[in-house]
Amino acid sequence: MDLKQLPKNFFKKNPLNQLSAAYIGYFSMSTGFTAQLETEIFNLTKSEMDPQRLENIHQEREAIQNLHSGEDFVRFMRGNYDITNRSALCQRALTMQGEVIPLVLRRFRTSMQDMFIEAAVYIFAHAEQTYVDQLKDMYPEIGNPYTQSMACLVFGMQKQEDTLPLLLSEYERLKQEYPDESFCQGPLLAIYILYGKA
Repeated sequence: MDLKQLPKNFFKKNPLNQLSAAYIGYFSMSTGFTAQLETEIFNLTKSEMDPQRLENIHQEREAIQNLHSGEDFVRFMRGNYDITNRSALCQRALTMQGEVIPLVLRRFRTSMQDMFIEAAVYIFAHAEQTYVDQLKDMYPEIGNPYTQSMACLVFGMQKQEDTLPLLLSEYERLKQEYPDESFCQGPLLAIYILYGKA
């Protein structure tokens, strides 16, 4: 992309916070599709897990394989599932995009539930273009600043160069309106991604 579209010295003046929710989400969405890495991480940590938690994780994985409708996925995503199962849940949802994503988009617009928002964003970051277009169209209707921030991250991950003006304005707005939060990091990270700097 053409750097002339950005204010002068933009990246120097606006460094990324690598501890922000957006950056952590970006990392997990990027590496979460590496099944071997995910398995290795799980194998390294499972010996430290409570046996009951391990049992719950395995039961949830079986339940994820038995989700067969968009309603099933939304209900599961809104539940209190173990974070280690997010990747499996989202990858399964991506095999049923037509059934799942329209309902997830509808709920995403008004959701205040972080677990749901983060799973939805994970799905959108790897979804077909038609659903990314729908997310762009409904963006003005999203009221939760965390949801806005994470939607902006999707636009970067999906290489939506046409969203650069939105990303710049949302970065400035979220930085100004929520100075004590890291919401502005979603659109900022998206800009970094679009310019190949993340």
